[in-house]
Amino acid sequence: MITAILFDFFGTLVEYSPSRVEQGYHATHELLLKEGVDISYAAFLENWGAVSEALDHWSQRTGHEYSMQQVAQHFLERVSPQPRSREFATRLWMSSLREWSTAIRYIPGVPELMQVLSARFRLGVVTNTHYAGHIHDHLCAIGISQHMVIVVTSIEHGRPKPHPSIFMSALTRLGCDASEALFVGDSYEADYLGATGVGMPALLIDPARKAPIPPQDAVGSVLDVLECAHLQVSRP
Repeated sequence: MITAILFDFFGTLVEYSPSRVEQGYHATHELLLKEGVDISYAAFLENWGAVSEALDHWSQRTGHEYSMQQVAQHFLERVSPQPRSREFATRLWMSSLREWSTAIRYIPGVPELMQVLSARFRLGVVTNTHYAGHIHDHLCAIGISQHMVIVVTSIEHGRPKPHPSIFMSALTRLGCDASEALFVGDSYEADYLGATGVGMPALLIDPARKAPIPPQDAVGSVLDVLECAHLQVSRP
């Protein structure tokens, strides 16, 4: 019997764009110019993206997570002929994160859904992120942080999904077996395969039904969770 539900964050509890360019990063570029880093906007985006992609590959190869601080420090080492302080690197990535976050959209109905689910299940979040505070801030802003028994982030855990250990850590903290916790996410590899790989039942947000999964494991959005066969409950 399902006693807990774990949610991915990006693409599941909120809509977002993973792009590293389309949001616009003019304030971050201006910060660089004010600090004497002579770089064009196009070159800034190109180098920031290249550093991020290199760290993505490193993460995939090693199974470890990287931080926004690492992105900023590696970027500055790449584009600045003189050493830059850790404090400036922090200001740089925080500015970048603020601008990246402009593409995040809260999904109407999520707070009400979490309130209904929390009356019957223990809820939690297991998500990949390069900055944990970002997740906690948004959970509070959405109005659902009080419903989350646990929040497990890849940067705090050290390994991102689909690594088995991040799912097992969440289950240990919940004190339940894998078969008792349902996972809900939007990534086939990171969420669905990661969760089912440790024995958890899972739902994949897949409106187009493109993923090679059983039909009952696909939902159109997180708002459809209450109707899924795994829970055998319906909206009040």
